[in-house]
Amino acid sequence: MQRSKLIKIGKRILQIGLPVVILALFIISVQRNWNELTSYKFEWNPWFLALGFLGFLLQELSYGLIWRKVLMRLGAQLDLRAALRIYLASEFVRYIPGNVWHVLTRILWVKKYGVSRPVAFASMTIELITKLAAGALIFAFSLLFWSDIGAIQILLHGTPIVIGLGVALALGLLVGLHPRVLNGVMSFGLRLLKRDPVVLTLRYSDILLITLYWLVSWAIAGTAFYLLLLSLLPAVPISVLPICIGIYAIAWDIGFVSFITPSGLGFREGAIVGLFALSVPFVPGTIAGILALFSRLVSTVAELVCVSIAYVSGGKQVPVGPSDEADVPSGVSIQGGVGDD
Repeated sequence: MQRSKLIKIGKRILQIGLPVVILALFIISVQRNWNELTSYKFEWNPWFLALGFLGFLLQELSYGLIWRKVLMRLGAQLDLRAALRIYLASEFVRYIPGNVWHVLTRILWVKKYGVSRPVAFASMTIELITKLAAGALIFAFSLLFWSDIGAIQILLHGTPIVIGLGVALALGLLVGLHPRVLNGVMSFGLRLLKRDPVVLTLRYSDILLITLYWLVSWAIAGTAFYLLLLSLLPAVPISVLPICIGIYAIAWDIGFVSFITPSGLGFREGAIVGLFALSVPFVPGTIAGILALFSRLVSTVAELVCVSIAYVSGGKQVPVGPSDEADVPSGVSIQGGVGDD
């Protein structure tokens, strides 16, 4: 009992203390590089900022659209407006430490619209796995554009190794997305959590199609991230665009899997700064730090706008029948396709 209490206290200290430490380190870094920062010629471009904000709005909307597609592949029908409303409203809950509360909230809400819990859980599982995989895939693809590898050259001794890593990562992820591999990984994870297995019977082609949707979503978000960089430094070349797309996607992945701070706060920003130092060395570290915090602010504002619209728009609930109220036992197969390709 005492040990579990200490662990709980330790987690709380990390959740609160780590973002504070990261913020303090950022402030110290700004103070140390203040002369360089003040001498730097910023050329604020409001048009790039507006376009970047629009890009983050489109990314937020794409989340609900992709989730609805997943539900359709699992045989569940959900009104477009209801899907967007449920997704966007539940997304705001993810700022509670743990990175799982938005998942549980959405499962409970979607049940009121006639979607059973097992189908909702399956849709969330597929959505999260394909979203994370797509982020890693697009980062692997962006490694092909790391021609000026700067500081990483000392570690890897040349561009071919960077490209090889990207190709190997992409191939590994494509193999990992196969239903047989996914089911094996999920079964192992559920056993560790002492839960009964849930078998996903989506076809491989369905999973790849959903992953493709996420790739488009990450491309939109990464382009918005690049536009924010242009709003700070308009002279940045277009060749940095694919690098920005990859960095933003993998930084989101890192922030999500951290599970310590709300919405990966601190981890995502640290990943952005570190990856910029390796891939785009001509952008000062202080500027990269400002960009990381700036992108967090702009994307959060875009999310708040979408959440507000979702609440105002409302939506028609489908009456819940007796069969929907009963929980289906764990371990049932979620039928969403004909079988593996």
